[in-house]
Amino acid sequence: MKKILFFIAVSAAAINLNAQVSLAATSGTTTGTYTTLKDAFDAINAGTHQGAINISITASTTETAMAVLNASGGTTSYTSVAIKPATGTTPTISGNLASSTLVRILGSNITLDGSNTPAGTTRDLTFTNTATTGPQVINFIATSAAAANTNIVVKNLNIVNGINTSSAFIMYDGNTTPTGGYFNNVTLQNNSVKKSYIGMYLFTAIAAGNGANTLVTGNDFSATGVDANRLVGIYLQGLDGATVTNNTIGNFETANAEIKRGVWFATGTVNSSITSNTITNLGYTGTAAGGATGITVTSGNTGASASANVIIRSNNINNFTSSGTGTIFTGIYVAGTATNGVIIDKNKVSAIKNTNINGYGSQGIYVASTSVTANTLISNNIVNGISGYGYASGGGVNDNGNGIVVGAGGGYKIYYNTVVMDVSQIVAGRSSAFNALSTVTAAGAIDLRNNIFVNSQTQTGDRYTVYSGSANTIFSNINNNDYFSSGTNLGFIGSARAALSDIQTGFGGNVNSLNILPAFVSATDFHLASSGNSTLDNKATPVPEVTVDADGNARNATTPDLGGYEFTTTVLAVQDVAKKKLNYYPNPVVDFISINDVNKIKNVEVYNTVGQRVIVENVNSDKALIDMRKVPAGTYILKVNSEKESQSIKVIKR
Repeated sequence: MKKILFFIAVSAAAINLNAQVSLAATSGTTTGTYTTLKDAFDAINAGTHQGAINISITASTTETAMAVLNASGGTTSYTSVAIKPATGTTPTISGNLASSTLVRILGSNITLDGSNTPAGTTRDLTFTNTATTGPQVINFIATSAAAANTNIVVKNLNIVNGINTSSAFIMYDGNTTPTGGYFNNVTLQNNSVKKSYIGMYLFTAIAAGNGANTLVTGNDFSATGVDANRLVGIYLQGLDGATVTNNTIGNFETANAEIKRGVWFATGTVNSSITSNTITNLGYTGTAAGGATGITVTSGNTGASASANVIIRSNNINNFTSSGTGTIFTGIYVAGTATNGVIIDKNKVSAIKNTNINGYGSQGIYVASTSVTANTLISNNIVNGISGYGYASGGGVNDNGNGIVVGAGGGYKIYYNTVVMDVSQIVAGRSSAFNALSTVTAAGAIDLRNNIFVNSQTQTGDRYTVYSGSANTIFSNINNNDYFSSGTNLGFIGSARAALSDIQTGFGGNVNSLNILPAFVSATDFHLASSGNSTLDNKATPVPEVTVDADGNARNATTPDLGGYEFTTTVLAVQDVAKKKLNYYPNPVVDFISINDVNKIKNVEVYNTVGQRVIVENVNSDKALIDMRKVPAGTYILKVNSEKESQSIKVIKR
């Protein structure tokens, strides 16, 4: 008898050692153990386990065929299915499935949670298809509105594909040539996606409410090296009501000549938003037609809504480098047939550089809808560090670095942006903080107000703040902007325009615009400093579309400030309204500059063209001698602070 009991105990232990999947159900057979996820799914499909089903992954599995979970109905009968690793385990569900998917789910009320603690946020469960021919990792399939996938949660997973020539996570209709699936109430949260062509590919048929309440949040697409993703981080097509927020995207491979895209809202994606994502380190290292965009919106208005109604807000897009000839190399790109109703606000776009020696360009924000009534608002964005190699023969989008570009269509309201072109091109060119291409022809296409446009580049050639390849009739309103360039000319329309008066003559309007170098907090912080900006204070005009600044602070209702941020200037002394005589010489200066004032000079501050204070000299006299040998050749603003006022002078150091 003892031998028989021992044999039974050993047999039971052996079974448990081979049970990597443990299942509990509320109906049918209430428990079960399996060696693979496929075996567990097969049992559910056969109706063995029913009701609310919980699957615990206790150890790693090797899947030899696709694990398919059918939709509930008929023999298959469940109210929900949840998959989670056992407490304290870090298992992997893997398979080498060429031209196939590791896991395919056709049902609703599904939760895949990779954390091994209750309500946890750690990524402890990995799904990987190790094949190198056409692998996919996880699919959700719904072929009709009647069989829509709903109440789907996929969170805390590591999703790893076998090669970056195919996509990792897909929701669609399952057809070889997809026409769009049906799903809603989907949450994709805190997953890591590696080695994919498209990290998350969500494709719905165009229908009102299809894709509604889709949330893609907190996911990581920034793996490097052999795990790097390739083409797109998050791709949405046809969804009505999606939110893509707080994801980290970047470090894609750079060898293939294609346009890399962090987030892409394609045809029919409407009533949706892209907010608070970090998109970094995209680009191309070859010389063919490669490039990148941080965010692309080509929704059109062919979806469930007559207007795209897409919000692009508070994203941080930076550090793109390309040596290619791709026509799209930009932080934010909004274009396509009749794409309209887009808001682009509070984004930070920086360090986008094209080094192709034939002079191809880069753009911070590029809008080019085919609609002349695009009703697109571009406001409170901070753009800097945009540069190309340099190409002096043209001012087109493919020739140089440009901060904000309008390439087609009309109906653009461009308000309260701060654009600083502070990274020099390699050779002479025609860079600009704002550029309207010759392909913009509609009368009144652009309303351009309350912006700060600075070009502080130091390469030879033209360095514009504002450039237009079209007639000034494309501007419905152009006023209350600050234009400052370290170059000879402020702008270009038909010909170069050297002074503010020439801008007013060429572009029209601009009666309240300025030509003043702003003093920023630092070279990387483009808030206006509280001192040194008295002549910029309260110089914007209210517009009803924008009531807060880039930080969310309220705009002054009657006298707002220019650029992305409201600021309060520090009053240094009681202002004397009478003009005071200030003499300074020589200018240009080689070593020392002498300054005489009728008032006692307290100190003199020297600022470079990006707003950095590089010298401060305490004086306490009506005469000052400033040693300019301390700074390299270039253009500087000397702020002379006396007992009664502060005055600024522009000086050239040889």
